[in-house]
Formats: sequence, C-alpha cells, structure tokens
Amino acid sequence: MFSGTDKPWLCQFWRWQKLQLVCLFVLWICAPACVPIMEEVPVSPEVTQALDLFEEAEQLFQEQAYSEALAIYQDHLSRFPKGPHVDIALMKMGSVYMAMGNYPQARQAFHRLVRQYPRSPFVQDARYNVILAYYEEGKYTEAVKYANSILGLANTPRQKLRIHNLMGYSYSANKQFKEGLENYMCVYQLADPQERTEIMSKIKDIITYLKEPELNSLLDVYIDKVPGGYLRLQLAKEYEVEDQIEPAIKVLSEFVSLFPHHDEFENATGLMEELKSRLVVDRFSIGCVLPLSGPYESFGNRALMGIELALNQFNAQPHVNPIQLLINDSKGVPNEAASAVESLVLKDGVIGVIGPMVTSESAAIRAQDLKCPIMTLTQKPDITKLGDYVFRNFLTFSLQVKAIVAYAAQELGIKKFAVLYPEERYGISFMNTFWDELILHGAEIVGVESYGPDQTDFADAIKRLVGLYYPRPEEPAEYLINLSPEEEKEGPEPIIDFGAVFIPDTFEKVGLIAPQFTFYDVADALLLGTNLWHSEKLIQMAQKYVQGAIVPDDFFVNSPSPRVRNFVKSFKEIFGISPGFLEAEAYDTASMFFKLVNQPEVQSRRTLKTALMDIKDFPGVTGLTSFDETGDVNKQIYLLKIKGRQFVQIRP
Repeated sequence: MFSGTDKPWLCQFWRWQKLQLVCLFVLWICAPACVPIMEEVPVSPEVTQALDLFEEAEQLFQEQAYSEALAIYQDHLSRFPKGPHVDIALMKMGSVYMAMGNYPQARQAFHRLVRQYPRSPFVQDARYNVILAYYEEGKYTEAVKYANSILGLANTPRQKLRIHNLMGYSYSANKQFKEGLENYMCVYQLADPQERTEIMSKIKDIITYLKEPELNSLLDVYIDKVPGGYLRLQLAKEYEVEDQIEPAIKVLSEFVSLFPHHDEFENATGLMEELKSRLVVDRFSIGCVLPLSGPYESFGNRALMGIELALNQFNAQPHVNPIQLLINDSKGVPNEAASAVESLVLKDGVIGVIGPMVTSESAAIRAQDLKCPIMTLTQKPDITKLGDYVFRNFLTFSLQVKAIVAYAAQELGIKKFAVLYPEERYGISFMNTFWDELILHGAEIVGVESYGPDQTDFADAIKRLVGLYYPRPEEPAEYLINLSPEEEKEGPEPIIDFGAVFIPDTFEKVGLIAPQFTFYDVADALLLGTNLWHSEKLIQMAQKYVQGAIVPDDFFVNSPSPRVRNFVKSFKEIFGISPGFLEAEAYDTASMFFKLVNQPEVQSRRTLKTALMDIKDFPGVTGLTSFDETGDVNKQIYLLKIKGRQFVQIRP
C-alpha cells in the first residue's frame, strides 16, 4: 500500500486501521440477519426449508467453508428468484465473496440487492459494503466516489459516521491526507463523547503527513477549535525543517495563546524556546569541539594547533570580519561532545562547529537536531548520512583506496592483486573497500590471506599467499614440513601471480612483514599501503625491503607545493615543530569556515550549510577539497613513493 520510502511505522498504522475495518465487517456478518417484524403468517414448507439451509450456510461460513456456503445461497436464488428472502441471500453472498477476497463479485451482489430491493433493511449495509469492497481491493478513488454518491442517502447520523469513517480510511490510503482528515473530523463531530478519544488518535496521526500548504488551508477552517492545536504544532515543525525559524515561532506563539490547556502545550513551549535560541546566531563565531583532555588529548591538541594557525592568519588579513573561536573540550566522551555542541549552538550562538574526532557520532546527531553545520574529523563510516548538516573533512578509507587502485590499475596497468591484512576492524574494512574498488577498475584479487593482530611472525600467511604452505601434488607432505629454513629456500618456487600486494596495517607491522616477503622471493611485487605507513621509522626498519612502495596520504610535509611550504614554515615558526596530517586537516577545515562566513550571502546556519555543499576544489594544504551530495569529503590526495631513504611525492 505504501512504498519503502514512507515513514517506517506508517504500514503498522494502516494495518491497525485495516484490522478495525475487518473487525467491524466480521461483527456484521456474524450478527443475526436483521429481518423486519411482520404480521405473523403461516410459513410454507419451502420457506422453512430455505431458512434451514441459510442456517446451514451460516455454519459453513463460520467454518470458512466459503464455496459450500456460497453454493447454498446461489441454489436458493436459482430456485426462488422472486422469493421473500432473496435480499438476505444476496447480502450473505456478498459477505461470502468479501471473505473470499472476490471483491468485484461481492459488489455485484450488493448492487443487485440495492437495485432490486430498495426497501430492504439491508440496503444501507449493502451500500456501505460496496465502499468497503473497493477499499479492500485497493481502489481508493472508486471507494471515495461511491461513498460521496450515497452519503446523502444515509438515514441516520450513525450511518453517516460509518461512511465518513471509511472515506477517511480511503483518502488516507490514497495519500490524500487533507481530505482524509476532513472526513475524520466529520466522524469526530458525529461520534459520541466516549468515542472521540480513539478518533482523535487517527486525526493526530494523519496530521503528521500534512505539508505546509495543506496545514495552512486547514487552519483557515479550524482556527481556534479541534484540531487547530495539532495543526499548528505540525506546521511549526514543517517550518523548522525548512529552517524558517521566525514563521515557526509565530505559529507556536499562536498555539500558546489559543490553546493554554492543550495536551501538547509543554512540547510547543519547549520547541518555541529552542527555536528562539537558534535565532541568536553570531555568523562570525565558530565552535570547536575536540578531545583536549583524556585518552585522546594529544590528537585534539594537534588539531587545535592547526585551527589556531588558520585563525591567526585569517584575522590578520585586512578587510575581513574577525572570527571568534569558541573551544569546548569533549574529553573523548560522547555525552560531553553532544553537550558541548548544544552549549555552543544554544548559548553561544555559533554558526558552525569544527570537530569532534573520536566522539563524532553523538555530536553530529545533536548538531543535526539543532540544524547547525558540523565538520567532523573522523574516519567513522557513513558519518555524513546522519543528516544534511553533517560534513566530514578527514582522510577516509575510501579516499585512500581509490587513489592507490587508480594509480596501480590504470597508470601502472596492474590487473592482479593480493591482499595480506590483519584480522581486526581496520584491516577487514580496508580489505573489503580495496576489493570493491578493484572490481570497479576491472582488476581482480588472486590471493587474500590474514594474520592475527598480535602476530610478529608472518611466514605462514605469506607462504599461503604464494603457494608454499600446502604440499603440491608432486611432492610428499612431509617434504615441506621437515625442511630447514636454508633447505626451504631451495624448495619449490613461489607462485607469484599478482603484480601488487596491499597490506593495510601500521608501519611497525609492515617493517616486520616486508623482509619476510623478500625471504620468500616476493620482492618483485609492488607493495601498497595506507597512510599509517607514512613514517620515517618504516624506512629505518626495512629500507631495502620497501623500496618503491606506494603510500596514500592527504598531507606531505615535504611537498613542493608553495601552499604547503608556506603552511609548514608558518607552523614551525609558531609551534616549533613540523605539522602532521591532523594539523593540516584541521587547518584546512577552519580556513574553509572562516572564508565562507565572510561571504555576504552566508547569514545563517542554513546558508552556511548550502555554501559548504557548494565548495568545489577548495585550495587547501591537504589537496583540492570538495564535498559530495551527502557532505562527505572528496579530494585528490597525495601518493607517496619510498625512494632511497625518503618518501617522494608522485601525485598530484
């Protein structure tokens, strides 16, 4: 009835409503036939027989023997086409067809009853069941059309109530929520006081699907009466989603004035106060949430140095509005990070937030709730899918893999690869990402082996990778097992059917693995790594074994780029040390924020979000930076090659 894009509890809502309809229908068909009281007359044997058969048919119906029950009614109609109980037979036949799911035949029976027996006591129920049959068949437009045609024929308020109720179901199922609400309001007005609570729950549910034009149209009708309060609250939420804060506050003010005793009064006043605080935005104040104490303080302080350098350089420029940086310590704790974001937005009125790092998810969720742009510094998968105000500027697994695969497969022409990875989250994630990317480039994985995260001897994994671990058909099993290391080296040749091997691990582990590759004659395969290889200590550990290895990173301190050289020079002058990738990423992030909020069109958090999405090839020290449709970073990162005793830049 509804697509997968609908609200997840919507299907449950309709199943509940449909259950109510089915229950009403079952109660009707199980009830004794409503036969008018007539003057007592002698009962003929034929009538007696017919009534006995009807009783038998009813029993069969209860036992769900629908075909047998139907046959009795059809036989009666064929034998007594003008008999006194034809209307009963037609009504029961329609009911059986309904139970069988044969809705066209059910409608045919009900229509025949109405046409041939207009004075039958079953006419109103037959008309109602025609609507119900259309509804059950999913023909909601036809259900509504027929319901409108018979509404004026209803004799009592109760009959009108039933028809309006079914029209409400039909309109709502057809996603005509405004018309559905209007019919439920007719039901509400016709219902007894004790029934109104249940009806109001339907009205409240359907209001959540109304959009701004429909809400405003209905408010013209229900200005200061039911369900005006719920309509206003929903309209305020719609305005909030569109970042129209002032109209939302105006609507909530009307709510508070008109409905002081409403059951949603506290929610309305709470939302109004939050929105008022969001109106107080200082476009030149930027929040910063980093782990400046606790187990991750070294990372937080490194990032902060990059942000502070960007702040000093920007504010020193002429003709700019100086930026105020408000810094909060997340302590590396999720709740602290979320609270820090809330305080910066609601109390300090910052226009955007930089960070956090390890506690990015909780902070991002709160920033999204508050509709405040946040630029996270994290590798956490799918962080930007938390909402349209959540961005990321950090070196991701995907960026690294795309860079090394494109270089190896396209530029070097390598088509077959192997992977040696640690059995832990980092290694497994990189392995899967690498494999997926190779498929996109038409290359293939010909060998995949893993090792324990605490291992220091990788001989078995390497031997499995190159076909030396298991005995070959022409060799006895004990041959390989009993060989000494010297004899083993003189054994069978390794099978090197790959041109490159990817090892997603730290430089410490690679420093142990690379020499063992050479020991097993895998020296000709190109070694590919991650940014964790980018350390001078790797070269100190295994210089001759890692020559030519390719490493991705989003910052290279020795880059010939004038932009990078100026950054490194300024950083050393202020802090006395060389910057790393954390300092560089934070520097670029802050520089983007500072530049954007100085643009005349950026006056609010919403316009800052739009400006961030529009960034294309921002010239940062970590490369030309853009953001995709989800707010995730997209940049051409550096590719480094180990040559001699140093890393050299080969891309860009």
